[in-house]
Amino acid sequence: MTCQKSSFPTENRLFSAQNSAKMRILTVDLEEYWHILDANQVDFSHFQSRIEQQLECLLAILQTNSTHPTFFILGEMANKHPDLVKFIARNFDIGSHGMHHRLVNSLSVEEFRQDLVESLDVLGEITGKKITKYRAAGFSLTKKEYFDVLFDCGIEVDSSLSSINHAYGRRVLKENKPCLIESNGRFIKEIPPFVVRLCGFKGFLGGGYFRLSPYWLIKKWTKRAENDYLLAYIHPSDIDFERPKIKELGRMRRFKSHVGLKTAEKKLQKWLNEYDFIDISTAEQQIDWSKVQRIQLK
Repeated sequence: MTCQKSSFPTENRLFSAQNSAKMRILTVDLEEYWHILDANQVDFSHFQSRIEQQLECLLAILQTNSTHPTFFILGEMANKHPDLVKFIARNFDIGSHGMHHRLVNSLSVEEFRQDLVESLDVLGEITGKKITKYRAAGFSLTKKEYFDVLFDCGIEVDSSLSSINHAYGRRVLKENKPCLIESNGRFIKEIPPFVVRLCGFKGFLGGGYFRLSPYWLIKKWTKRAENDYLLAYIHPSDIDFERPKIKELGRMRRFKSHVGLKTAEKKLQKWLNEYDFIDISTAEQQIDWSKVQRIQLK
């Protein structure tokens, strides 16, 4: 990584999307480089954390471009790095990314409830804030029963549902745009990830698809965002070319985990310099929720 040390300003939301014709939202999933969904058999206990170096680089990029994303923070990361999480919470919009980065659709309802409650308690205690936003690992929240847990736990905004079938979940939404999820007269605001197509495959604008795709294609997707809406995500490890290679992974997973690392940092810098992005809280205030689709999950 080539970033200089960051001292991010405390003023929140330096940019307002009121000057932008399109709603472009940036989010960050705060997790380690070994939080890989289909690598449960690999022992990562001997790997050393690089989150401090990665965050220093990412924060410098954000500061340079006056960009304030929403950070979805993994509970176990907060436990291990409370000072980093306090700093992020002082300067950015935050939400929960669960406790242990497990696919929601692999958990029972009670296991999911325990994972979510633990993450909310940890983040609330460290930051002193009530956490009302959530994103499931792998966008894997698919069933009404899981959403009922979100309602019970006070989640007001979710970013976990998809308008496509993908590796970790099924299609739930008909359209790639904000909507309201309804259950027993209660509503949660849903702000889904932006869907892209690459070489015949569909995925989300972030992570591996961001690292793999050339900048001209990312720019094309950004310009042609459907419904003038785009939500992208990034991991701190996506811009860390020096992170260790995990040889224990299978060939395809190694490719997915490491492809594009060499150019991702410069791509992100250029992207944020060329386009304005806002956080979810700012977007939430600008959306006319009385006009969005209401969806009842099955």
